[in-house]
Order: sequence, then structure tokens, then C-alpha cells
Amino acid sequence: MKNLKVLLITTSHDQLGTTGKKTGVWLEELAGPYFKYLDEGAEIVIASPKGGIIPLDPKSELPEWQTEFTKRFNRNTEALNAIHNSLKTSDINPSEYDILFFPGGHGPMWDLGNNPEVIKIVNAFNDQDKPIGLVCHGVVALKGAKTKNGTPIVKGRRLTSFSNTEEAAVGLAEVVPFLLETALINEGAIYRKGENWTEFVIEDGNLITGQNPQSSVLTAQKTIELITVK
Repeated sequence: MKNLKVLLITTSHDQLGTTGKKTGVWLEELAGPYFKYLDEGAEIVIASPKGGIIPLDPKSELPEWQTEFTKRFNRNTEALNAIHNSLKTSDINPSEYDILFFPGGHGPMWDLGNNPEVIKIVNAFNDQDKPIGLVCHGVVALKGAKTKNGTPIVKGRRLTSFSNTEEAAVGLAEVVPFLLETALINEGAIYRKGENWTEFVIEDGNLITGQNPQSSVLTAQKTIELITVK
């Protein structure tokens, strides 16, 4: 798609609570959307709260989690360079971009929710009705964001995210700082989910949310379709 510019914002956080284990962005949720946009001819910029190196969740690099997109990502010099030299969210001018996308992984649960710089960018896109795609734990970027009249952005909006049942299934319900599904509901979201580990995406206006890693590519595709319709 000619002249399309996409902003991917992901985590700078690499500690899985107090477990002593590492976390970060889930590779598939970054790689799938990255190539979905790239193959549409888009220019892609990756940013994070701290800038610099993006931490990858070690589990997402295990052989059983590899897909055509993750393999392609690990062979792509430009993509690898982008996650080693991400921009700081504080240096981002939202007006320069057409689509905003947030990959997941557990890292975002510690540094993307209630983040003033992230909220500023989300609000800028929402105010201009530009597509915002978020998948899995990346949906936490909406937490704390409010409309001009002070209402939570998610209030009355239909959306999904990594579910409480999936969090329990991976044994991290007691590790994450809060349960994302519950937090979104508490801010007034109309939360829906599919079966664990199945593709499930909800579109509500300019907001496209995906439940889990299996939903990452479709979530990105839906944001492109919004641009195409316009």
C-alpha cells in the first residue's frame, strides 16, 4: 500500500515479575504483523518506552513456537536492526503515522499500561480515528487512556485481549501485576473472548483487538482493511 506508515510500539521490560525469569515481546506477535505490513509496502517504525534493544520473550524463540513469519524475521537484517535500535516513545510524533500497532508478550504488562507517553500516542490516534491494532497483552496499552471528556477509551467499546483463562493456563495469573481481562472490564470495556489459543479478533470502530498470538496477523490485516476502506 503506497506511502503507508506504521508505528509498532512494544515493551522495554524483560523481567517476569519476581520469578527471576526473562520476558519481553512475543516474537510471533511482532513478526507476523511486521511482515503483514511490509508486504503491503508500508514503512515500519518500531518504538518502545526506553528505546534501543527490544527484549524478546525467550519462550517465543523456542522451536515449537516458530512460524513462517518468525523464521523470516530472524533472517531479515532490517527487522533485526529495528529491534536493536527502537525509537523512544517520547520521541514519536503520532501525526506522522497511519496505523498504530501493539504486539503482546508479558513484558507490556509492566510498562505499557498507564504509561503517559503511550497514552499520549493512543489518544492522538483515537482522536483522529486512525486504526489502532493491539494483540494479546499488547491491549494493556489502552489501560489508563481517556477521551477528551475524561472517559476511559475502552468504556463501552467491544474488545478482547489475552484472557484470564489463558493466563491461568500458562501459570502466570499470580505473577502478572494484574489480570488484563479484569482490568479492561473494570474500565468499562465490553469484553469478549474465544476459546483458548484460537484466533479471535474484534473490530469496534478504529479499534482492532486480538486475543492471543494466534490472532496477531488477522489483527494487523484488519487495520489495513480500515485504511483501504477509507
